[in-house]
Amino acid sequence: MLGLYFLGFELPVELSNTMPSQQVPDELLALRTEIDRIDEEILDLLAQRFGVTAKVGELKARSKLESVDPTREQQKLHRLRNLSEARNLNSEFILDLFQTIFNEVVKNHRSYLK
Repeated sequence: MLGLYFLGFELPVELSNTMPSQQVPDELLALRTEIDRIDEEILDLLAQRFGVTAKVGELKARSKLESVDPTREQQKLHRLRNLSEARNLNSEFILDLFQTIFNEVVKNHRSYLK
């Protein structure tokens, strides 16, 4: 077992792509492949997002602006709650996920102040 962490929780992940004492159905393998592709897309989008927020951090540092804009953050969280609810997603999970992203962005922004 390999321990991975997500939002501070350890997630045990089996290294094998087989189910114990059973053959993995082709349909399940196809769905797993689709999930893997979507996960890669999510990572690509996160990389793009962090690229843009790096530019924001550099601009804020040059302009002597605060790393955190609480009003903007609250507006974003409100919008994300509405968007997640419209998509039948767990809005609390989505808000926690984005708060984690925002925290990383702020940490990155503060690194430009040094």
